[in-house]
Amino acid sequence: MKRNIVVLIIGLMFGTATMAAGIMTPKDGPEGSIEIRDHDVNVVINNGFAVTTVDQVFFNPTDRDMEAVYTFPLPKNASLSELSLWIDGQEILGEVTEKEKAREIYRKEKEAGRNTAVAEKRDYLAFDVLVNPVLAGQETRVRLVYLQPIEIDGNIGRYVYPLEEGMIDEQVHSFWDMKEQVHRRFNFLCTVRSSYPIDSVRTKGLDHLAQVETESQGQWIVSINDEEGNAALNQDIVVYYRLAENTPARVDLLPFRDGQGPGTYMLVITPGNDLQPITEGIDWTVVLDLSGSMGGKIGSATDAVSRALEELRPEDRFRIALFSDNCRMLERGWQPVNKVNVEATSAKLMKLDVEGGTNLYAGLQEGLRGLETDRTSAVLLISDGGANVGPSEQKDFMELMEDKDVRVFTFVIGSGSNVPLMERIAEVSGGFSMSVSNQDDLYGRILQARSKLGLEAMHGIEVDLAGVGANDQSSLSFPTIYHGQQIVRFGRYTKHGEATLKLKARISGRDVEWETRVDFPEFDDSFPEMERLWAFAKTRELKQQIDDTGREGELREAIVDLGQTYSIVTDYTSMVVVEGQQFEEYQIERKNLSRVERERQARSVRTQSAPKPTRADSAAPMYKGRSSHGTGGRRGGGAVDFTLVWILGGSFITLRMLRRKG
Repeated sequence: MKRNIVVLIIGLMFGTATMAAGIMTPKDGPEGSIEIRDHDVNVVINNGFAVTTVDQVFFNPTDRDMEAVYTFPLPKNASLSELSLWIDGQEILGEVTEKEKAREIYRKEKEAGRNTAVAEKRDYLAFDVLVNPVLAGQETRVRLVYLQPIEIDGNIGRYVYPLEEGMIDEQVHSFWDMKEQVHRRFNFLCTVRSSYPIDSVRTKGLDHLAQVETESQGQWIVSINDEEGNAALNQDIVVYYRLAENTPARVDLLPFRDGQGPGTYMLVITPGNDLQPITEGIDWTVVLDLSGSMGGKIGSATDAVSRALEELRPEDRFRIALFSDNCRMLERGWQPVNKVNVEATSAKLMKLDVEGGTNLYAGLQEGLRGLETDRTSAVLLISDGGANVGPSEQKDFMELMEDKDVRVFTFVIGSGSNVPLMERIAEVSGGFSMSVSNQDDLYGRILQARSKLGLEAMHGIEVDLAGVGANDQSSLSFPTIYHGQQIVRFGRYTKHGEATLKLKARISGRDVEWETRVDFPEFDDSFPEMERLWAFAKTRELKQQIDDTGREGELREAIVDLGQTYSIVTDYTSMVVVEGQQFEEYQIERKNLSRVERERQARSVRTQSAPKPTRADSAAPMYKGRSSHGTGGRRGGGAVDFTLVWILGGSFITLRMLRRKG
């Protein structure tokens, strides 16, 4: 019988050498001449999405004015919604327009000697903000706000404030200020709010300065404060929170409708814990990147691979492929899992060194060769994602995946990795993608993935809503759902009232269906951010189509329209700041100004009360009292109990105790 073939890709961005992010650097001036005076971060995680506000004060100690670039790594699924520049002590909020027009406005304002700034999205890598002028001997204050859905997996929520730069992008290197020190004040405040009880909160990155406090079961505070100028912006800050063990399987709804036009919503389905174990052996192919950009990371990568091999079962087999400009096998053929083979392979891995470019395509291609259709296979492609040799466009990888009976699983680790490409490869194959920061426990994340692969999955996911004119559904999750994952959909509705919600899937070849009723309100102004999150999800899907086919046309126009209508920075729209009267000069409507005022007001109201309940199926529970795919998952097929993979601060020693002896 033909088995599913599993492919697991890990984009590695860890090691000792890092570079700081969120830094303003002179575009054409002496390196390091602009100082960071203050860096204040305020994060509010509220029932499945986060609002991050970054407020920085820079100082120009020289005797000349400068143009500067402010670069910030692009967080996963983040939508930039606010850019503010302080001019004569007043906050001026940016507006969104088509990218080329924004650049031209910035150029004209710069030549006229007026204060201006422009924020662009540079592919999958970063937000770039140009600011002019940064006045001699004076401070410059810049503020940005971005929105993003929060990944909750196995009842564990994870938020990353990205500060490490991946060191694979030369354009970033040319602007990088290695003096990442904050000279005066660094504050990081993260409020975690949930309508379900939170069992625990942990943090990594500057954790020696971190304080974690609980205000109630549904609200926790993480704070990092340095008033002495000792903080350096060179490592990610990762916040994890774990929901209580008895959190139910459920349907949650975050709607917004202000009475004018259609409503917008985020629908989150957390399935019940009813996936059965899979017990057959697996063939593991590790495809390891040895390119020059892995320098400083290769030791950590080979150590992680060696430890992963130790976790395999006697009925499993493995092989190792190595690639840089080209690809070669470390050993011939499949190796049975035993102590002698694992130790011999580990010894060879420890002697590897880096060289050449990154032919990611060749690595994946090699991983897909020679898989036996009568066995379940897993291919681990370990790379920093910086493909610069061979085919590198997304459409090339889509063509490679055509007609392959494979499931691809991607681990995207750190800034600089090609997250859209990695996620797309996973999505089209029915796999999943996991993000890993340098501050995460990589070994624990691998165990977490292995646990998922030891259980059944839900394939061919369909979400149907009837009765409220639901349309324009956009997905941030895959058509296949594994143990612990949620199903997330954004959409719009034209009528209020009760809707019938059906979830359809296939599990191990059998059709399954769940049904419940969900009430969509006529008026609810609690979460106006849903409009931007929905629009951003739509732009991601449209850009995905462009990358898959290489054709823009009407798809580009649709992205520009969504960006301008909902004031979000996309691949084709930018946010520009000019002095107040100049917006009228350029015939730019202040759409974002009114949208931001509404969103800030809603956030102010939310902070004054307990987290608003979001469960939508209480009257007719979709899973009839079952618990969610939480940290107390079942064992089976070599899977690790999720309680033991509370990797969010758990030690390597604890995880080593979980090993199954062969």
